[in-house]
Amino acid sequence: MATLNFAIFESSMGYIVLVARDGKVISLDIREEGFYEAKKAVSSCYPDAVESSVVFKTLRTLLDRYLRGIPVDFNVEVDLSSRGTFDQRVLSELRNIPHGEVRSYGWLAAKLGDRGAARAVGQALKRNPIPIIIPCHRVIRGDGDLGGYSMGIRIKERLLHLEGVRILNARGRSVILRDKDR
Repeated sequence: MATLNFAIFESSMGYIVLVARDGKVISLDIREEGFYEAKKAVSSCYPDAVESSVVFKTLRTLLDRYLRGIPVDFNVEVDLSSRGTFDQRVLSELRNIPHGEVRSYGWLAAKLGDRGAARAVGQALKRNPIPIIIPCHRVIRGDGDLGGYSMGIRIKERLLHLEGVRILNARGRSVILRDKDR
């Protein structure tokens, strides 16, 4: 039987909730409500999970650094086995987008060999169970607009800002500029 562990810690973004199965991360969530509400949410989704900060010690350090704006390589094991084949392919390719850079949904679809699958890519990103580690916030619309984000556009903007990506609003749409473009 699989071992499920979870940890919750406070961050500048809210409470970060991590869940792992047999030592591999299966879920990352950011919750704005308090610790006990976050713990209740974990217990309802993963009733067999046991709290353990030890399992997540390295990941917590990486997340702390990342949230301070330090580039981090999230070279941690993840388990996407509960996702379909297409989602797994999308999420695996997504991990190759460098820190501080953005790509479009169409670019990611073309990278997977199907230029017409931009919407399907967007849906796969919406189902990403491990944001930040699998950086779906680095994917935007082809016209430069931010597009959506499962944890809310405000968090997407903050994550991009942490990576040095500036977002300007020009005539009702976002324009992406990286610090190195200035």
